[in-house]
Amino acid sequence: MNPKAHFERLALYNRWANRRLYDTASALTDNQFREDRGAFFGSVCGTLNHILVADQIWMGRIEQAGPRHSALDLILHEGLADLRAAREAEDERILRVVAAQPDDRFDSLFAYTNVAGVPQELPFGPVLTHIFNHQTHHRGQASTLLSQFGLKTPVMDFVYFLTQG
Repeated sequence: MNPKAHFERLALYNRWANRRLYDTASALTDNQFREDRGAFFGSVCGTLNHILVADQIWMGRIEQAGPRHSALDLILHEGLADLRAAREAEDERILRVVAAQPDDRFDSLFAYTNVAGVPQELPFGPVLTHIFNHQTHHRGQASTLLSQFGLKTPVMDFVYFLTQG
């Protein structure tokens, strides 16, 4: 399997799944969007902001550009419309960043500094896997929160994307 093509497919899946999730979240009232439901990041707002913050941190490390966040629980956008616009922009950034990587990059080591200021070095391909896996994990949490409000949550399985996307 070509690693670059694999990660480009995951980036497309990521954008597709995020769009489906945000479409469902758009049925929430502002109060529901911000209501603390006891999830790891509290609310739908907190959870979706966390995903965006983490992606901006990782993309910033890869590109050496963009916002430098020092915490994972920041609320970058209080309202869903602004958060969705930022999410869509970040998804396009992820697509561009993955496409811009030379083929040999996926097997190379990636050095970065974590949010605690500790230098790290990991293989680049597995770092990208983490980024996409992290989003999937927290989209699942957001999906549960949406179902708690009585909303029909979207199917976001990767195989569904492959067959229906």
